[in-house]
Amino acid sequence: MNKDIQKFKKGIEYPERQNGIPQAFFHNPKYKKLSTDARYLYMIFTLKMTKSPNNGWVDSDGNMYIIYPDKDLMDV
Repeated sequence: MNKDIQKFKKGIEYPERQNGIPQAFFHNPKYKKLSTDARYLYMIFTLKMTKSPNNGWVDSDGNMYIIYPDKDLMDV
């Protein structure tokens, strides 16, 4: 597993939870080549992540995760 990936922890507020899109996507040159589709997908996943604690989608370390079937994603 990549240790550099930011994990969403239960009980912590993230700025992305407001609109789903990190400001870095617009201001950090690192993300300049990121496609609009990739940004949109990140937004969908992040907003869905806000429901993780209510759905019980939290592992034993407090990391939240989502369940999003491929078929549902293709319908977006």
